[in-house]
Amino acid sequence: MKVEKPEKIVGYVLLVIGLIFIIIPAWLAYSIFSSGTQIPQLVPTPTGSENDFSKAFAIFSNVCLIFFIFAIIMWAGSIISSRGVTLIKEVKLKVAKASPGGEVEVVKEEKTEKT
Repeated sequence: MKVEKPEKIVGYVLLVIGLIFIIIPAWLAYSIFSSGTQIPQLVPTPTGSENDFSKAFAIFSNVCLIFFIFAIIMWAGSIISSRGVTLIKEVKLKVAKASPGGEVEVVKEEKTEKT
């Protein structure tokens, strides 16, 4: 059995955590949208004999806030996943040629692993 590098193990862990951060809010948003699940009340809905505009505005505010929070969590998941993929990929650098001014041009090769 081949022992993996610690960077790759951490990369896979970050990839899984990032995917969880992406999948769970997307699933919750879909369930709220499709099944009519109760939306968490971040802005309290007015009760009593108040006008309908304030109730509608409170409901709309709650929906916008929840989906904004979901979008931020999914964005964080994409950042975490991209860091994990960066750790998983092997990047090798090779010197292509040296210019007359003494500068060295570096070519970046990305090696993808076949599993």
